[in-house]
Amino acid sequence: MKRKIQNSILEKRPYNESVDDYYLTALLDLFSGVSFSELRASILFYEEIENYEACAGIKKALDEVKYYTINELKIKINEIKTNDKF
Repeated sequence: MKRKIQNSILEKRPYNESVDDYYLTALLDLFSGVSFSELRASILFYEEIENYEACAGIKKALDEVKYYTINELKIKINEIKTNDKF
């Protein structure tokens, strides 16, 4: 139920903003210990329900942080939150 509410709210936002929201959420998930395989499974879920903004945001996060350390990931998250810059 929570995902449906979240998706309906995000669907009303412009495409790039939704992608950026999912990107930041994926970064936060990775920082909190969610595995790459769990996020890949999320991409499959979002593909099934045709939420391509979510797929793009999660994929962007996975591609970008492949070689990050935890500290680099933390810096990136803080940078985004501070500057609201994607």
